Amino acid sequence: VWSMKRKRDIKTQKVYKHKARLNVHGGKQEYGENYFETYAPVITWFSIRLILILAIINKWYTRQIDFILAYPQADIEFDMYMELPHGIETKYGNGKTHVLKLLKNLYGQKQAGRVWNQHLVKGLTDIGFKQSKVDECAFFRGNVIFIVYVDDGIFASPNNKAILRVYIRCVRTGLSYAESLQ
Repeated sequence: VWSMKRKRDIKTQKVYKHKARLNVHGGKQEYGENYFETYAPVITWFSIRLILILAIINKWYTRQIDFILAYPQADIEFDMYMELPHGIETKYGNGKTHVLKLLKNLYGQKQAGRVWNQHLVKGLTDIGFKQSKVDECAFFRGNVIFIVYVDDGIFASPNNKAILRVYIRCVRTGLSYAESLQ
């Protein structure tokens, strides 16, 4: 399944970017063969508001990040194959004779969010973050707090340099992110 999007400038409504994403047809997955669990946690609104209110009251630095192509950063959980999209041919054949073996997690899979979350948690714990016991999408490392909602996150800390150091560690561990907003 292809997903096509146009990004528009908010003021002029001119299209400045075309995006296409190849997605797996999750409706063709079979329980017990291609997936078992689909649950993926997200941060609660209570936690988001609490962290942001603490940051405002204490005049902490905050930084928002958006992970680039988050789901494909994680390895595939089970061997999975997908049909070649209509009209695509390779030097080996076409959609009538060949399929693609997936090597990475893709959008559209029933378990894609859970697999990405496991990849992110492992990456964060590898660089020293501790996962909250109250909200599994809140993480702490020294005086830096990180909260995550699917593939977006917010750092909060009284020390801006501590946030920047965490960014660098994330990149070194393979967690790619888009340019952040302050």
